[in-house]
Amino acid sequence: MSVLTQSFTEKPSLEQPEKKVWTDAEFMALPRDGHRYELVNGELIDMGNSGAKHGYVAIILSAALCKCVSSQKLGALMDSSTAFKMKNGNKRSPDVSFVAKERLQGLDDLPDGFLDGAPDLAVEILSPNTWWCRKLVKPL
Repeated sequence: MSVLTQSFTEKPSLEQPEKKVWTDAEFMALPRDGHRYELVNGELIDMGNSGAKHGYVAIILSAALCKCVSSQKLGALMDSSTAFKMKNGNKRSPDVSFVAKERLQGLDDLPDGFLDGAPDLAVEILSPNTWWCRKLVKPL
């Protein structure tokens, strides 16, 4: 067992370390390791993996929405691997999201990168590993 020691003669610094400014390219280049990442106030957050029940609820909801959205040609649905770029620089990835066709007009195809702004519908599925969601509002 190792013990860490700290000198108590040093005065603690009140300066906050500068947060990394992530470029879109750097964020897109994060490893495809099965985890979801979000960028919140300059901090990279590992959203972790979801359990079976969470995945089941997400796919059932997505299938129901897809039936309606595609039959009515309302827009596009995205899964949790899609990040949306907020005006404040945050990048958020709801479990299920929808973007209305009016916002997609003028695009030949969906971009490989991020869509600007929040989706028109964002769904977050609460599960035991997202306990922290119950304690705070997750602004997009």
